[in-house]
Amino acid sequence: MKWFNNLLVLATFATFGLSVGFPDGAAATSEAYRNYGQIRLGVNEFTDDMDDADMDTGVDLGAAYGRYLTPYLVLEAAIDFFASDRDVRGSNRTAGSYDIDDTLGVMAVLATIKGEFPVGRVRIFGGGGVGYYLVALNSDIDTAYLGDFDEDESDSVFGAHVVAGVNFDITRRFFAGLQGMYRWTDDIDIDERVATVPIRLEGDLSGYVVNLTAGFRF
Repeated sequence: MKWFNNLLVLATFATFGLSVGFPDGAAATSEAYRNYGQIRLGVNEFTDDMDDADMDTGVDLGAAYGRYLTPYLVLEAAIDFFASDRDVRGSNRTAGSYDIDDTLGVMAVLATIKGEFPVGRVRIFGGGGVGYYLVALNSDIDTAYLGDFDEDESDSVFGAHVVAGVNFDITRRFFAGLQGMYRWTDDIDIDERVATVPIRLEGDLSGYVVNLTAGFRF
């Protein structure tokens, strides 16, 4: 529950910042666009327990909405989707030899505070935040004695993250960039049996994401 408390603190801060708004004459960008929408495409790489569990590098897709609290401080809400897979082989007396094709899918709901520093048409940023991760595991099981099975399991965890990157202003409204994120999460706990075959995935989702981004200010 420690992550839930962090979320409440962040939400309170965001509500205060949005209610205060900009002082007269202040501009979030050169034309005072206070909001932006953004799409992201990149790769996700696990670095801890999921790496030890042989989960592969996967694709990351995301969308974000940002609001300038001041000309240099941004509150951002985002939804990210990333997936990975692995192949597990084993055997037991009842099922015989078996092969499991595990596909891990994660939807992350993220809240981030960013500091942004303009240098000409380039905007360097960094920050941190918290997230809630909804985890789905699909297991396609092929056994020698009992046939084929399909199993779906789910879990959810809280996490924290840091981000850094750079945006380039193509025009005053359109921009493109590169963002890196590293996250830490609590442990997921999936431990089931299907036709005597163990379906197990335990540990954190810690790792990093590198995204190419494109956005529009309004």
